[in-house]
Amino acid sequence: MVGLDEDPSRAQIVLVGALAIAFIVLGIVVVFNTSLYAENVDSTGTVSSVNQAEQVRHAGGQSVAGLAYRVNEGNFTNETDIAATMNDNTSNLSAVWQSLYARSQPSAVNASLDGSNSEYGVRVFQSTDADFRARGGTPPGTSANWTLTPTDTPATYADIGRFELTLERDSLDTDQTGAFHLSVLGSTESGDWQWRNVWFTRDGSGNVTVYLAENSSTTDPRTTSFEWYEENGMEVCDVSVGTTAEVDLVTGSIEGTNCFEFLSGIHPVSGTDGYEVQFRNGGNVSGQYEAHLSTTAFESVGTRFDNSAGDAPYYSYILWEATAIVEYGSPAASYTRTVTVPVYNSTR
Repeated sequence: MVGLDEDPSRAQIVLVGALAIAFIVLGIVVVFNTSLYAENVDSTGTVSSVNQAEQVRHAGGQSVAGLAYRVNEGNFTNETDIAATMNDNTSNLSAVWQSLYARSQPSAVNASLDGSNSEYGVRVFQSTDADFRARGGTPPGTSANWTLTPTDTPATYADIGRFELTLERDSLDTDQTGAFHLSVLGSTESGDWQWRNVWFTRDGSGNVTVYLAENSSTTDPRTTSFEWYEENGMEVCDVSVGTTAEVDLVTGSIEGTNCFEFLSGIHPVSGTDGYEVQFRNGGNVSGQYEAHLSTTAFESVGTRFDNSAGDAPYYSYILWEATAIVEYGSPAASYTRTVTVPVYNSTR
């Protein structure tokens, strides 16, 4: 304590010293807090950039697959043509994509198709109303009974991404005997042969009636005298339709109503990644069809997609599995990734 008779300068020195210490402590606290804040902001920004880059990679792959699904509905004479069309579309997608990302932060994104590392298939179709006989080329030849999937030696089986029919109701038979039907040959989980037949008939009430038969065998049914595709089936559904019936073989539905199984539960032929599919009594139905297959083996008979090249079925190349190059760049992170995505969900 400073007395009244003591030198007052000592009190001033103590006061100034206390203020100096206080300012020093305050400065240390401010610097320390600033460092912590800067470190948190920097870490958060890096994590955010990595997360966004991963989102870009996923979105880029899925966007390219979605574009391919639509582009596959066009007509292409070879793989180069469809790859070029895909890259034109992905270029437009990337421009829109870039604009959206640039609004939130400075970043660059781009997606393109790696055509040389993508997998191609074929779309087999009939786009005008007619019966379902195969008319041109060998194979399949002019026949009401023909194989949709390639029948080269050795046989080439195909996985199926889409398989849709538009049936003219009044062209269908009223009796299962001799009626139009489809047959699929695959295998059981244990590897035995398994087949399934689906018949389409009509009744007097404007309905489409579906019959189904299936069986399995350790012996390839095509190598025996038993006509495996002619066994009688049991009625599985009866659906009211208009003048036409839209049938989706992959989902087993008519006019959006699930009522039968075609591919469900049947595995690809043992040792392969596909099935054999046959049209039976194709002369006893009229309409249109479209099947997207995982093989390009039809190129052995030439790719045809217009009337000037002969009668249906027509063939056009499709992308079955797309390999996309996805690029991302920002002040915090940048990379280029190659992503391979299936165009169709072929999981049964």
